[in-house]
Amino acid sequence: MPLVVYLVLMFLSIFTPAIQTNAVPGPYILPALDVLLLGGPHWPDKIVSITGILIMVGSAVYLKRNRSKGLVTGGPYKIVRNPQYFGAILFICNLTSRSYREVLGDVGWLGPTGTLVVWFGTLAAYIGLAFVEDKHLLQLFGEEYRDYRNKTPFLVPFLRSRHILVEILSASAGSVLLLCGLVKLNSILFP
Repeated sequence: MPLVVYLVLMFLSIFTPAIQTNAVPGPYILPALDVLLLGGPHWPDKIVSITGILIMVGSAVYLKRNRSKGLVTGGPYKIVRNPQYFGAILFICNLTSRSYREVLGDVGWLGPTGTLVVWFGTLAAYIGLAFVEDKHLLQLFGEEYRDYRNKTPFLVPFLRSRHILVEILSASAGSVLLLCGLVKLNSILFP
C-alpha cells in the first residue's frame, strides 16, 4: 500500500501544468512514465529502479509459489526476510532521486521538502510493515522463524544483527545513503 500511495502522488505530478511546459514536444505521458518507472535517461536510476522492480516481482512470485509449504526461507527470502519491501525501497529511491533533482519538478506540487517527506513516510511505512510482519511470523512459526531470523538479515542484504533496532536503523541509514548517492552520482554524471 505505501508504494501505491507514493505512485499516485508521483503520477499526479504528471498533470502539473508547469511541468508540462518544460517537456519535450509531443505526448508528455510516455517520458513521464519512463521517468516514474525506470528512471528516465539516467542509467544509475534505471539500474536501481529495474533492480527494485525485479526483486519485488520475483519475491512476490516466489512467495506465492511456495507459501503452501509453510515458512518460506529460500530464494530471495534466503538473502533478506523482507525482499519485497527491499525491492520497493530500491524502487522509491530511484523515484525520489529523480523527482527531487529535476524532471518531475520535485513531485510537482509538493516541492523538494514535500518530496522528501513523502519518501521518508513511505520508507518508514515499509520498515514498520516489515517489523510488524516479523512479529507476526514469530508468533505464527515460533522457533522455526526465530532460527530463520537469526540467520537472515531483516531488510538489508549481508547486514545481520540479533537486535531488531540495529537492523531497523541500518535499513533506514542504508536507504538514506542510497538516495544521497543516487542524487550525487547523477549530478556528477549528468550536470
